[in-house]
Amino acid sequence: MLTIIAAILGFAGPFVPELIKLFRQKQDNTHEIAMMELQAKAAAANHMYKVDELNISADITEMQTLRQPQQSFGVQILDAAKDWPKFVVVPVFYLFAFLDFVTGMVRPIVTYSVVGFYFLYKWAMFDLAIKNSGGVWQQAMATTWTEADWALLLSTVSYWFGSRVVKSAFGGSANTGKAGGG
Repeated sequence: MLTIIAAILGFAGPFVPELIKLFRQKQDNTHEIAMMELQAKAAAANHMYKVDELNISADITEMQTLRQPQQSFGVQILDAAKDWPKFVVVPVFYLFAFLDFVTGMVRPIVTYSVVGFYFLYKWAMFDLAIKNSGGVWQQAMATTWTEADWALLLSTVSYWFGSRVVKSAFGGSANTGKAGGG
């Protein structure tokens, strides 16, 4: 019996190192695949960090640009027209000063108009609700003030007291307009 076992071990002996090599190679390959997967995940995370860094940098640049004082055409004309006669410079200056005023008033006029129309609409709804509820103003107020009104109020307050609050609450980027994660 010992002779048979010795013969089998003698026959299988040269294959043992090759089997050990195959086993080690399989372990090395598994390790390499795991390392490559971790490197791919790290590269993806690094890419997302770079994208976030670029978005933050763009947000800062955008805020700095928005906070810069606007150049006045009238003042630029006065600076450029030092040698021009006064009868030409003065009307042109007043024309561009008026245009600067009109340009500066576009956004406030649009904003005040939208807010005014909103309040007119809400007042009309409130008036109708009072007539339908028999003069009970509390019930009329409860029926006219909706979830959308709360959202509008909160987003307006957040905008005026910090646009970053809105971005953190709803996500997104001022640069791309796409919703972001956070």
